[in-house]
Amino acid sequence: MSALHRTPTHRADGSPVYFRGVRVAPKVAAATGGAVVAAGLSVAGAGVASAEQSVWDKVAQCESGGNWSINTGNGYYGGLQFSSSTWKAFGGTAYAATANTASKAEQIAVAQRTLAQQGPGAWPTCGQRAGLTKANGGADANAQPGGSSSGGSSAPSTSGDLVVDGKFGPATTRALEKWIGVSQNGSLSTGDIKALQSKVGAKADGKIGSETTAKLRAAIGQKSNGAWDFRSDSSSVTALQRFLNSGAPAASTPAPSTGGSTGGSSSAGKLVVDGKFGPATTRSLQSWIGVTADGSLSTSDIKALQSKVGAKADGKIGSETTAKLRAAIGQKSNGVWDFRTNYATVKALQQYLNAN
Repeated sequence: MSALHRTPTHRADGSPVYFRGVRVAPKVAAATGGAVVAAGLSVAGAGVASAEQSVWDKVAQCESGGNWSINTGNGYYGGLQFSSSTWKAFGGTAYAATANTASKAEQIAVAQRTLAQQGPGAWPTCGQRAGLTKANGGADANAQPGGSSSGGSSAPSTSGDLVVDGKFGPATTRALEKWIGVSQNGSLSTGDIKALQSKVGAKADGKIGSETTAKLRAAIGQKSNGAWDFRSDSSSVTALQRFLNSGAPAASTPAPSTGGSTGGSSSAGKLVVDGKFGPATTRSLQSWIGVTADGSLSTSDIKALQSKVGAKADGKIGSETTAKLRAAIGQKSNGVWDFRTNYATVKALQQYLNAN
């Protein structure tokens, strides 16, 4: 037999799958907090990633032979081998139905969200072999493609100007925040995006898409190029950096920042829809269930929540409580155990609480 055989690290039933002529055992899921990521099984003979490769390139080399568009039919997709449930739970379906049809930057952004919640253990074998940590993997529950947590540096030069490198990192973000008149913290929040959209004449819905990108490009003197998210489009970021370096006037009245507050409230009293279950989201949920809004969910608060959504009132959050809550806010069950640690569920909850 020409293919090399690798003894599986984890026990799993079913037929083996194939990567680049290498026979490996089928992958098993690593479940933490209700989200599932394919366990990383190294491909024998695939080689070791070079030292200058990013840690995510090393994980991908181990998981999929470095093929970011791979789909072998084994239920896991893309370079980092996401299951459909994990891809959905961490917001990946905003980019593509499955990871293999998303860009590398989008897959890394979803991986960084996963890493923030589950840690390197989400890739138990390949994460360890790649030396993956929350620090070097850019763990960020609100990571965005091409943002600061997926490799963009955008560091300022010694002259104070942005480095024109086409990477949307913290320095470029701060310069953009200054231009639109919000607090310059280097992290583009939903509130910041709305301020940007208002400035360039796009619909202020807090979601970056083709309209926002086209309007921004027009505002900085560029024609539309069909890009969806300017942050992950090198030519758009390059043009933006040059525009900001040219002395673009800042907004006259800085607006209050609404980002980075882990479930904070905007200046309009609405929750920031960031998928983070923080004190503000907790208080809003407490108001909805009719208990004291102190920002800390107690056992009695959980029982009140369970009674409201029709779950067993035992004061313990589990899959039944989460499924019942999702149903109450118009969402189908996604198999998550604790809604508080699930990005997609918290995001849907925040949107529901803002509307009610």
